[in-house]
Amino acid sequence: MIGKHVTHPQFGAGQVTAVYRNGAEWLVRFENGLRFRRPSREFMADGLPVGDGLPVGDGQVIAEPSPTFALTYHSPDPMPQSQLEARQLVESLRVGIAPAQHVGELTINLRPERESLVRALNQAHQQGGAVRAVVGEYGYGKSHMVELATQEALSRNFLVTTISLDLQELPPHRAFDIYREAMRHLRYPDTDERGLGPLLGKTAVLPHTLSQLQALTPVENDPLSFTLQAIAATASSRQRQAWLNWLMGGRRVSQMNKAMPRGVKFPSIYTVGANARQIAYLLTGVSALARLGNYSGLCILVDEAESYSLLKPYQRPKASLFFQAIIYAALRQNQAKLHEEQFPQHRWRDYPLAYDQGQSLFFLFTVTRSDNRLPLQEWLTADDIFYLEPDADPQEVGQFLQRILAYHAQAYGYEPGERQGQVRRGAAEHLAMGVRNGRFSMRTVVRLSVELFDLLYLYPDYDVATLLDELRAQVR
Repeated sequence: MIGKHVTHPQFGAGQVTAVYRNGAEWLVRFENGLRFRRPSREFMADGLPVGDGLPVGDGQVIAEPSPTFALTYHSPDPMPQSQLEARQLVESLRVGIAPAQHVGELTINLRPERESLVRALNQAHQQGGAVRAVVGEYGYGKSHMVELATQEALSRNFLVTTISLDLQELPPHRAFDIYREAMRHLRYPDTDERGLGPLLGKTAVLPHTLSQLQALTPVENDPLSFTLQAIAATASSRQRQAWLNWLMGGRRVSQMNKAMPRGVKFPSIYTVGANARQIAYLLTGVSALARLGNYSGLCILVDEAESYSLLKPYQRPKASLFFQAIIYAALRQNQAKLHEEQFPQHRWRDYPLAYDQGQSLFFLFTVTRSDNRLPLQEWLTADDIFYLEPDADPQEVGQFLQRILAYHAQAYGYEPGERQGQVRRGAAEHLAMGVRNGRFSMRTVVRLSVELFDLLYLYPDYDVATLLDELRAQVR
């Protein structure tokens, strides 16, 4: 039966990966990515109801009903929404990933980093900008920090955009491509819509927004101001969309010319060349417009910045200029390591590095320590850099296990007993020790936490002392 394609009335099509209880229950990986253990009678196979699976010699089951018995297919009761959500959470944790909506409560050993993150967000809102770099090895929480920053920023009314750099798809030396990706995936604290559209639509109808925005920059033919003006002035949805697409990194089209005053030069966004200055300038402009739209500012979160180290030597200067430009644009007078003169102007147009005032820009990027060649100390102070170390407090791990156990019990419909309590208390020290001595990454701790409670659930006779001894052996 293992490998058999089956269908469930609630979860859809899937494939049997394991059988339990003499064939009465199946573990099925569904095409939607979920993996659940359900009674075999709930499934259809080869167009027929399975009924209660009939055992064969090797513990597998056959799907076809026996002609000796009259089997009736009973449609299972729908799984309660809370249980379904708990199942989805457990499946994410099973691969070492905490879902976004639970990232705050499922964080281990990042209290100082979280406090620094909150200070940085407050600094960005109150002083115009802040920067943080997160450095650590694979599996020690860099991507977790990005998601944590996302949720902290959204809860504080920031706009947030998250970018994952990739040597092939989104290399760090292509500043315009990074800008385009950032603008297309812009997230909001008050709507599920993405991109620049909601911000421009909201601010275009507010009184005096355009004049306020123009007062914040000395640049004539500012792309952001022109786009806002065009959207506010035209009744054509096609023209508004054309301007919006262009500002988010799309192509200029003929409909946009109708919004240009006669004799005024069309604003430019440079896709190639020395464009780091303009990209930084545009990002500070979006943060200023966010403030005018009653948001706290703009957060730019960049994951996997270590791809810089894989660039060819002639590509690295461009990538370096991009990172430095964003750092300078965010910090301005609040830093002393970077200078505006070191950033070259584009050959066709001069741009400042940032709006004159009104901005609120937070920039965070992650770097894998072993692969890093970014000269972080030349750009940032020690307070601006997080170093994620292999450390874990047993008490924090114990609290984490308690939360995992609660979700696991909800997911599979059981009441935790003394066996689960013994494992929770005994495993905390072992898991923490595994992190401290380098045997476990934080991602491994998350996966093992789920697997421990899986074993107790699937094997009621599994000896707790033996289970803890096996875990202890892994950390020696």
